[in-house]
Amino acid sequence: MASELGETIRQTRKRLKLTLRDLSERSGLTVSQLSKLENGKQRISVDLALKIAGVLQVPVTSFLAAPRPMPQARRSITRAGEGTRHETQGLVFEVLCSDFRDKSSLFWNVTVTGRSLDETGGWRSHSGEEFVQVLSGTLELHTRHYEPLVLNTGDSLLFDGEMEHGYVCLGAGPARLFMSNSMQRTMLYPLPDAQG
Repeated sequence: MASELGETIRQTRKRLKLTLRDLSERSGLTVSQLSKLENGKQRISVDLALKIAGVLQVPVTSFLAAPRPMPQARRSITRAGEGTRHETQGLVFEVLCSDFRDKSSLFWNVTVTGRSLDETGGWRSHSGEEFVQVLSGTLELHTRHYEPLVLNTGDSLLFDGEMEHGYVCLGAGPARLFMSNSMQRTMLYPLPDAQG
């Protein structure tokens, strides 16, 4: 895959009539680094992909997604308010676009009403990463490794799901979130169900 990705970078660069030195100067990466990437001798990180994609003016996913021999043409739609709902202590999860098989992420609208860790089910953890964006209200994120973090409307956060964490609602009304969980390995997250 690294060699195919390197070839994609090379072809995109050449299409824009850029030399390795041009790309180096514009991206801040060394010519040596770029040469290793193009020749499949170095794996690309998200940070490197973002820098290169910005210069080449292509979506960063061009460099991060594994190429498929036959492109898929799937889609999943959840109309507003029609996602499957799971209610747990102090939290309401609405599952979004859940009908894909073999997906790599879960997507949720989450409403947090609990005003303490006890009121939202306590600590939780899972493999992969968790992305949260506050759509409305104020959220306090608790983790075992950091001080509590207050997030307001429009704020977003990405963190390792294996780090124990919990949510608390601050303010007068509930906190409404958009959440995505990657499923890199078997999920250990206490997924919302009747048990809470």
